[in-house]
Amino acid sequence: MAATLQEIAEKTKLSLTTVSYILNNKADDVGISEKTRHIVRQTAKNLGYRSNQVARSLKSQKTGTIGLVFTNARGTFMNEIISGIQSVSHQEGYDLFLCISDDDWEKEAMHIQMLRERRVDGMIVFFVSCRKGEKANHDHLLEVKKDGIPLILIDRYLPGTDIDYVVTDDFAGAYDAVTHLIKLGHKKIAHITVLVDCTSVQNRLEGYKKALIDAGIEINKEYIKTVDCGDDKNVKADVYKVIKDFLTMENERPTAIFTVNDGVAMYASKAIKESGLSVPQDIALVGFGNFIESALVEVPLTVVDQPKSELGEKVTEILIQKIEQPELTDVKRIAIKPKLIIRDSCGAGNTR
Repeated sequence: MAATLQEIAEKTKLSLTTVSYILNNKADDVGISEKTRHIVRQTAKNLGYRSNQVARSLKSQKTGTIGLVFTNARGTFMNEIISGIQSVSHQEGYDLFLCISDDDWEKEAMHIQMLRERRVDGMIVFFVSCRKGEKANHDHLLEVKKDGIPLILIDRYLPGTDIDYVVTDDFAGAYDAVTHLIKLGHKKIAHITVLVDCTSVQNRLEGYKKALIDAGIEINKEYIKTVDCGDDKNVKADVYKVIKDFLTMENERPTAIFTVNDGVAMYASKAIKESGLSVPQDIALVGFGNFIESALVEVPLTVVDQPKSELGEKVTEILIQKIEQPELTDVKRIAIKPKLIIRDSCGAGNTR
């Protein structure tokens, strides 16, 4: 049997009124400290407390649900973000509807319409990005915002709109990664990006360029290569071709490569090895993301570690705040700075 408010009050030695204010998200009304809120919520979680969502919904005209629309739920990156969302939403008494668009705009729009019909209290969307050269259609997101439904984007954002977002500071992460390579003595630093028109990819490219400029290193357009963003076979084939092109540059061959994500970096590492060279002695590598696999490969990757759980937690905190305090109309634009994790792949190498 689930715990009652009275049992939580007895366990925490707090008044029933205080416990009720906290678990019904009214603590701000009476100025209850964050420490006390944490104690009550943790105790409620430990005792298996679940609020009477039905009664609360009837009173507030809210459903106690949050809609999630993600491009996919594969791999540790997505899973850790969703885990962060789930942690906060459960603590605050909200249920989740998870929808997967499979990188399909029409599916994304269909899922969002379904969530609107289910009257979710708010939405978190990891939206589909188009390939470079294609025209994106995000009207369904703009309609959600127009209708006054709390909406927040995660990992990527829509420039020129007033839609809230929480993302990794991709520019800062890329800047730090390339600056690290420069400090190791590298001047011929290449960048492998992907054929996707989204803010995360673009900001990593801009961070790469700015680090070179600030170090007085001229940007060599031949060092910036783009690979397919389709299935793994296409990505692998493109990365192998890029590495082959780099290796034919003789004296101008890059001595270090910063890649847009860990997957590209791991393919690059294999291609370099199969070409008879080694990482990091001949070419240093830095990835972006910190997938679990990046630490387990033959030459563990130096990576920019995206704050995946923190992204999920922060985006949910902001959304719930917007749901419960509709008078808050300021646009939240949050970029969480990642950290560089140094492993074997970024050794000084041959920096001729």
